[in-house]
Amino acid sequence: MHYQLQLAADTASARARIVLGQDKGELRELQLSADAMLGKPDGDGRIRLSAGKLIWNPPANGGELRYQVRITHRRSARDASSHDAWVGRKLAIFRGEKAFPVSSWRIKKGSVLQGELAVSAPESWSVVTPYLPDSAGQMRISNPGNRRARPLGWIIAGDIGTRRDVIAGTEITVSAPRGIRMERIAMLALLRWTLPQLTSALGKPPAYLNIVATGEPMWLGALSAPNSIFVNARRPLISENGTSTIVHEMVHVLLADLETPADQDWIDEGLAEYFSLRALLDSGTIPEARYVQTIGSLRKWGAGVTSLRTTASTGPVSARGVTIFHDLDEELRRATDNRTGLAGLIRELKSGGNLAELRSLRGRAQLLIGHAPRSLAPAAVPGFD
Repeated sequence: MHYQLQLAADTASARARIVLGQDKGELRELQLSADAMLGKPDGDGRIRLSAGKLIWNPPANGGELRYQVRITHRRSARDASSHDAWVGRKLAIFRGEKAFPVSSWRIKKGSVLQGELAVSAPESWSVVTPYLPDSAGQMRISNPGNRRARPLGWIIAGDIGTRRDVIAGTEITVSAPRGIRMERIAMLALLRWTLPQLTSALGKPPAYLNIVATGEPMWLGALSAPNSIFVNARRPLISENGTSTIVHEMVHVLLADLETPADQDWIDEGLAEYFSLRALLDSGTIPEARYVQTIGSLRKWGAGVTSLRTTASTGPVSARGVTIFHDLDEELRRATDNRTGLAGLIRELKSGGNLAELRSLRGRAQLLIGHAPRSLAPAAVPGFD
């Protein structure tokens, strides 16, 4: 699969092309979300639109699919500064799945799918993707876990400045438009302190990580994706409350293969914030007094939460999750004479392919502690019992 995208300056849409090489009909059907499609797609084989899907049945000997796709997108229709994808006069920043929104495949059993990505842009622009070019200059798609070979993660193109470093075995790039305030070297320094702590606790990081940043009109927040992170350039490296957005998102990258139920988002967000705080503490980036103060503030913030059952964790819910995991970590360390903590429990769930839900957390913790964990008792985790 050759995924080709053609960007144009100050144009909210882009031309996309998928070129398939096969000789025995290995790929029988490809479905893409048609929500952002513009005009009528064309190409080889059978192409049709149905129920919001673009369905492509390619010829047995391969072929290509062509379409126009809208890239620019707002998270909130009422807020002009809430974009999660943007193409402007000097900059484009978006996720690969925005341009190639593959939703399902039908592939002959035993077939192996390989992919390459090519992004063309105006002559003066640079392009950075979540994939490193090989010796021939081709960007072979390599996604974490069992994700199939399609473009995923953050892409930035335009008049950008990039800094690179190798930290804890991971090649990291930090890219942002020239002329805006973006502390690329300071961000790499923070990761140099904290990423070794995170990888020691949670496991091996990806071989390559692409961090992209800009200010308005992008959303004032951060979002992780396979092999990549977006962070708004206005976000501080470490906030006044002792937390760090970029380290938080790095935890999400490391735990990308940890599956959690849709209605237990507090687990994802609570783990990301707790392990990022521990990395800041264990690396000496923040002192223990600051860490204790931050945990105390989060405990007060989440005290009034009446239910953690939600698909989108709010600030108080996430804060409650952090303190639950803090207490569980302390309980595990006491019971095992500091031999095992929360990180060990999470590594076991991740490596075993187990769903990280309240029931599995309780069950595994009880085996380690010898009794039901008090930190996961019904009163501590409202909304589930």
